[in-house]
Amino acid sequence: MLANRYELLRKIGSGGMAVVYQAYDTSLDRKVAIKLLREEYVDDPDFIRRFQKEAQAVARLSHQNIVNIYDFGESDGLTYLVMEYVEGSTLKEIIAQNGPLPISQVLDYSIQLCYGMAQAHSQQIVHKDIKPHNIMVDHNHVVKITDFGIAQAMNNLTITHNKGILGSAHYFSPEQARGEHVDFESDIYSLGIVMYEMITGKVPFTGDNPVTVALKHMQEQPASLLAQREDVPSGLERIVFKALEKSPAYRFKSMDEMADALIDLQRYLENEGYFNHAYHAAITIKEYAEPERTERKKADLREKDDHTRVMSQDYLREDDGQKKKKKTNKKNVLILTGAALALFLVTFIAVQGLLGRDEVAVPDLEDKTVLEAEKMLSELSLKIKVDDEVYDDEVEKDHIISQLPAAESKVKEGREITVVVSLGTDEVEVPDLAGKTEQEAAIALENEELELGTVTKVTDSKQPADVVVYQSVQAGETVKAGTKVDIMINEKEAEPEVVTVAVPTLTGKTLEEAKKTLTNAGLQVGTINKVTSDEYYNNYVIGQGTAAGTSVSEGTAVALTVSTGPGPQKSAQFELIIPENGTVIATLTDASGSSKLYERECVAGERVQQSFLYHDKGTIIITCNGKEIWSQDYD
Repeated sequence: MLANRYELLRKIGSGGMAVVYQAYDTSLDRKVAIKLLREEYVDDPDFIRRFQKEAQAVARLSHQNIVNIYDFGESDGLTYLVMEYVEGSTLKEIIAQNGPLPISQVLDYSIQLCYGMAQAHSQQIVHKDIKPHNIMVDHNHVVKITDFGIAQAMNNLTITHNKGILGSAHYFSPEQARGEHVDFESDIYSLGIVMYEMITGKVPFTGDNPVTVALKHMQEQPASLLAQREDVPSGLERIVFKALEKSPAYRFKSMDEMADALIDLQRYLENEGYFNHAYHAAITIKEYAEPERTERKKADLREKDDHTRVMSQDYLREDDGQKKKKKTNKKNVLILTGAALALFLVTFIAVQGLLGRDEVAVPDLEDKTVLEAEKMLSELSLKIKVDDEVYDDEVEKDHIISQLPAAESKVKEGREITVVVSLGTDEVEVPDLAGKTEQEAAIALENEELELGTVTKVTDSKQPADVVVYQSVQAGETVKAGTKVDIMINEKEAEPEVVTVAVPTLTGKTLEEAKKTLTNAGLQVGTINKVTSDEYYNNYVIGQGTAAGTSVSEGTAVALTVSTGPGPQKSAQFELIIPENGTVIATLTDASGSSKLYERECVAGERVQQSFLYHDKGTIIITCNGKEIWSQDYD
């Protein structure tokens, strides 16, 4: 009995800081969930403060979409947190069991999550670890956010773990992955990831390790939702991708704004008859406006600024060609009515039968196998139901850990006795940490439900620097979850400082000028490759092996490509009067060689005119009957 009040029933989960139990509050006669700080952290003031901060932060919140905090304290050396017990499943379990969710269900859950987080943000609390694992859904499809274990009040210091980053890499915001300041917009991004997973059944970014995934959050764009699922409204994709903007400035300004966009889209789709899934038949479109938002919501479209109105219309604009839902015909109504009546009669008869049965004492089933328990109950006209299977270090595999109702309880014959069965010791495989940084090693261990132990710094010039060179438990070895793994990080002696210089621009310079420029910059001339060029004259640099502006070590050789000409062409013309009758020949000599431009029989006094092209510098020589009568140089 914890604190003379709480009876621990069964273990239902565990995390890096604490173990969670289903318990019974004897004072208020209700089920609760109790989070117990792990024994190894009880004497750690830092962890105690973090545990208390969680309690204090979440206790300020009161909202139907947030798991309530009932109590906090210490008893017999155990620090505990008492929370609301939610009958249901995590969103992660729902997605794993069902795959992509119906669009109406995605909108329903997303709006509830927005409202819950809006309440937290109003109290200056950033969750920092929004993921399906931390979202509970009860049997009435009420969504509840839990595990504010890394949440923080914004005016306090950032909560971090000295043994690794808290949170899950698949749901990191880009700024969270970079280790920057995390604000409300980070929760909006993480919620966008959760919505993406609800729609597709998978997260947008995966990788071999958390570091790879974090880099994708910073650098890559998620795949289109429309390309993966035909029934996704285009307006929903726009909302999700706005939440997933890399820059916080381009995301929704608040959870309230995101909720408004989702509700507008939901009502539009409802009016268009978009929804026809069984989920929507059971859960009708809710009127989500909370009391404090009702009046504002009635006139929100009139009061929004121009940008917001345009944005809202973009979300509502649909071109998916979805058919409207057919109206229920009278025949269907009759069938449904008959089914409901039949169900009522069956239930009534069953209840009457139970009331007439004898009472029997429930036997003690703990430490029994399921087969043994089934036989014991059968002899008493009772039934067995396996409610859950969990890991337990003390109870042998396939043996019963706990039961409801408890042993010796009086129940009617035919009653189902629910039991929790042990899966045995929770063992995990130790990952290979060699070559990882301390941060990468901590994340790898956390992903396998292991913990980073002592970190020792060593110096070994033969090993790579700043990475793990030794781990206390070998990779591949199977150990209990929660086991601490010690590591050694190699620290090399400081390397001599390398002087770097920027490679100068060499293209367009003569070879001699380029050599002088490299020498002055502390660099060397590398391989010289000569090629013909119509763009550069002979002996001009037309390319360099290392781009200008690149930082390189002093003394680095830079390869050059040099032109052998002839270079670009120039145009000119000549004009003269022929002094005598005879054969007139005009010859051009330039960088490409000599060529005959003109040859004909002329008469004295005739005017000769000719346009021509030449490379670099050219010379025209004109002869008549073999005698030079005119010449001209061209630059």
